[in-house]
Amino acid sequence: MDFRRIEVIFLIVFFSLDIFLFLSFRNSQQLVSSSSTNTSTVTEMRKRNISFGTLDTKNGSAYYLGSQPDNSLAQNVNKLRNQEVQYDENTRKLTSNLNSTIAVTTEDRQKLMNKFIKKESNVLFGEDYKYAPQLSTTSQMVYVGTGKLGEIYDKTCQLTFTIESGRVVSYTQTHINTMIILHESQTIKSEKEVITNLYANSEIPNNSKISYANLAYTKLLVAKNSTIYIPVWFVTIRNKDSKVSSIKKVNAFTGNIIKNSANGDNSYNAQ
Repeated sequence: MDFRRIEVIFLIVFFSLDIFLFLSFRNSQQLVSSSSTNTSTVTEMRKRNISFGTLDTKNGSAYYLGSQPDNSLAQNVNKLRNQEVQYDENTRKLTSNLNSTIAVTTEDRQKLMNKFIKKESNVLFGEDYKYAPQLSTTSQMVYVGTGKLGEIYDKTCQLTFTIESGRVVSYTQTHINTMIILHESQTIKSEKEVITNLYANSEIPNNSKISYANLAYTKLLVAKNSTIYIPVWFVTIRNKDSKVSSIKKVNAFTGNIIKNSANGDNSYNAQ
């Protein structure tokens, strides 16, 4: 299927969703109370022992993106070596158990695995992924899809290594070959607006630290066998007492705090 035909398909899908997206925008504006981004709010947060760095006040821009089902992993699976591989045609997920596990430590694991994924016989399309410490834990290393349009924090394009007893033993992988821009760029909420809005909605507890605030694309919905993605702020909040972290997700277009996912595919827990 040529690029022009793909583009036309996505335009049809997008326009069929116009009413849905408009209603979602209007509802989110009604449901999420607007928050103050002035100095007094920031001062109040610091008084409650909420730690964070300098908050960016600039409003950037982003897109609605789309993708179609990707069979690139299945088409290239024969290139992999020294691993037992299974591929699920329904979920388009590749699962691999390494014949030779890899010893890693907290200090060197990123360096070692960054080198590992660059070899095509180890991981397919390794250059399309970037390590995401925000989504990783002691037992999992998560790599997210990345490209000129931004990073994808979604399980439809993710490479996840499993670590057991200090050794990388296996990984799962999904992949998106091409992302299509469905609409002209739109203004998004700034980092400061997002953080202060979370605080105003009691989503940031006292005595906590904001470890990460990253902007990435994640799945909104699937329509006509095509997947639609929107920009989302992923904010990691770490409790200073319990040392437990959680990730809050905010629609970057509307400022709507995303409470639940319809199918849980884009839900993350940090440790």
